[in-house]
Amino acid sequence: MNENINPIKRLGIYAADRLTAKMPGLIFRAQREGTTGLNAHLEILTENNSSGRVVGLRVSTSGEAEKSARGYVCVGDMETAAYWLQHSLPVVVMVYEHERNRILWESVTTENLEVSGKTWEVVVPYENEYGTEEAAHTIANLTCTSPYLARLALDKALMELINDGREIFLELDEWINQPSARGILRLCINGNDGGVYQWPFQTSPDMPHVLRLPSLFPWASLEIDEEFYREKSLRIPEHNTLAPYTIESGEIARFRFSLSLNELGRAFLASEPYICRGIFPDNNSRGYGEEYESGLKFMLYSQR
Repeated sequence: MNENINPIKRLGIYAADRLTAKMPGLIFRAQREGTTGLNAHLEILTENNSSGRVVGLRVSTSGEAEKSARGYVCVGDMETAAYWLQHSLPVVVMVYEHERNRILWESVTTENLEVSGKTWEVVVPYENEYGTEEAAHTIANLTCTSPYLARLALDKALMELINDGREIFLELDEWINQPSARGILRLCINGNDGGVYQWPFQTSPDMPHVLRLPSLFPWASLEIDEEFYREKSLRIPEHNTLAPYTIESGEIARFRFSLSLNELGRAFLASEPYICRGIFPDNNSRGYGEEYESGLKFMLYSQR
């Protein structure tokens, strides 16, 4: 997890993680907040434990939100609200009450989001306690128009890092003789403001974990981290094979990959401003000709 996260907020994220671990059908993952305003998400598993839909989370604490008669009032800027409402990802706001060690939640919809000037407000009711079977069922059934677009929207911050020249590595440990074992991914981001994120996940019992990676990171190309292999004096697999660098005691396969943007990732970064936020390319810099621009209508518009 990113060490730059506020310590109190980190407690809320840890608490949400612990509670989710007790709720069947949900997997909690912390993530870089980036420009989405989200610092975690839930994966909703299907009956065979394959990758299902996702729900974005904004985890706050009771110290960050004001109290009202109905619940905690969470506030943010309008750009974040537009992002949440315009892309297809369901979003849930959570508030961690560290004094009572419980989490409250509310979904973000046009019905319960109130706009005031340049900010938005969502009231998280005192009675909406996270961790119950009812809460899990309600969150798992929140409307999601396109889980595939949501998958990309969640990872936008990671794609932007790679696009800016940052290195991101993926480590995977797998018990190769225990089909039902849950896997652990470590996403390692190089740099002063980087960190290590752990991604718990699971697959169908007869499906090797490494085969799940394309669905978890559809925007990335995976390659063997050759520099890591050289530092460890390991033999680099031939023909670009995604083989583990070791299998310890014949039981635990360990992998390490470097991530780069594939064609889908590059296309999403180029189209995301319009698809998710309604921002279209500005052609005003091209000019329209002196005679046209001297017209009263154009001059009045330009002065706005």
